[in-house]
Amino acid sequence: MNSGMLVGPGYSLALAPGFTVAESMPAMGIYRILPPGSAPWDRPAQVQIRAVPPVELGLLLQNVYGVDNPMVAQMNAANLGMVSVTGMLPVRQVQLPQGVGHIREFEGLTVMGLPVRVMEIVIVSQQAAVELVVMMNLFRWTEFAGPCLSLIAQLALAGAAPAPARLQALIDQNRRDQVEYQMVTPGQQPVPLTALPTSVQGITVINYGTIVETGNINGTGIAIGSHTVSKVE
Repeated sequence: MNSGMLVGPGYSLALAPGFTVAESMPAMGIYRILPPGSAPWDRPAQVQIRAVPPVELGLLLQNVYGVDNPMVAQMNAANLGMVSVTGMLPVRQVQLPQGVGHIREFEGLTVMGLPVRVMEIVIVSQQAAVELVVMMNLFRWTEFAGPCLSLIAQLALAGAAPAPARLQALIDQNRRDQVEYQMVTPGQQPVPLTALPTSVQGITVINYGTIVETGNINGTGIAIGSHTVSKVE
């Protein structure tokens, strides 16, 4: 099923062309969507969005911040079809156009042995909250990071004034082992979302020289500066 607009309690999300809705429960505001190039049978990348009722928000944030506990991390990974957790980062709070964002990242292996990055992002406005869970095959993040993370810019939450935002990839000549993705809003400092590795298991995923030469990563424009987020290790 293809849809240009997803709607749930307290939010709406405009989908770019090429996204596919794989599963949906509109009344609860739950959708699993696939970016262009991700097929339902192997899902090298997928995004789940769900509305978070006010009564659940505290418990959800407690779980997000509790992933430092290995048992909690493993349980969350198992719920996503992963067999192990291989690395994680502490939760970060960022100010997004829609409200406060709580970002948790970890990596692990699927049952097929493929390395994946998981980003859990809870965004809270004055009147609504949503949870976004982004999962990507790390060997193919250059295809999917831009489209998946751009969804944040397309998200509208009740109680939050609309603000134009765009995604950019930041390259740091002193950190050639990673690429940082940022959300950019006019008049505001860029907000770091994540950093992704330029090589995975010894295999080069993307070359810094290629990034500079092309000026973008799968359509996401680049900037040059200093990274503030480290990749998961």
